[in-house]
Amino acid sequence: MDTNGGDESQMTESQDKYPTKADWDALNILIGKANQGAPEAIRELQQFLDERPQIWNKIGDVAKISESAWITLIANGDCMLKESLKKKLTVLKDEILDGSTHIFDQMLAEVIQSTWLELHYLLRVDADATNRTAGQSTLMMKRLESAQRRHTSAIKQYCQIKKLLPGDNRQPDISIFQPRQDSA
Repeated sequence: MDTNGGDESQMTESQDKYPTKADWDALNILIGKANQGAPEAIRELQQFLDERPQIWNKIGDVAKISESAWITLIANGDCMLKESLKKKLTVLKDEILDGSTHIFDQMLAEVIQSTWLELHYLLRVDADATNRTAGQSTLMMKRLESAQRRHTSAIKQYCQIKKLLPGDNRQPDISIFQPRQDSA
């Protein structure tokens, strides 16, 4: 994995190139050494990732990691449900973003998706209250209320950001008018 001594054209080339099977094999060995705390391995891993932002951008996407964890938990081994949830989330995100590429829109859309998954998972679990003690029911109610608050908060934050963003991302202020009452 040592890329020292290469000329600049090789470094540019490596930025665009996705790792081969041999690269992944070498990378896995390097990761193992870095996980054991080897300083040279950590430096090589950092350099490898510096040269390949597409890798750390994908692997370090904590929103996708969270989404995947919720989907796996909800699907519980059901591949049809898992794939359906992925498609549903894609549509949901597209509807939320409505073509926006602003980073705040992206981040809040991901939070809305995650809280949506959490809330609906808890609703499903709560639907089966058999063999639940009073203490467990109370805990479930608190978890549901907390998930609902987080989901609602994410939606409110998103709406506030939409009002503040410039240009095409700005949503108009909505005013509610009361009809005039004619005095008789």
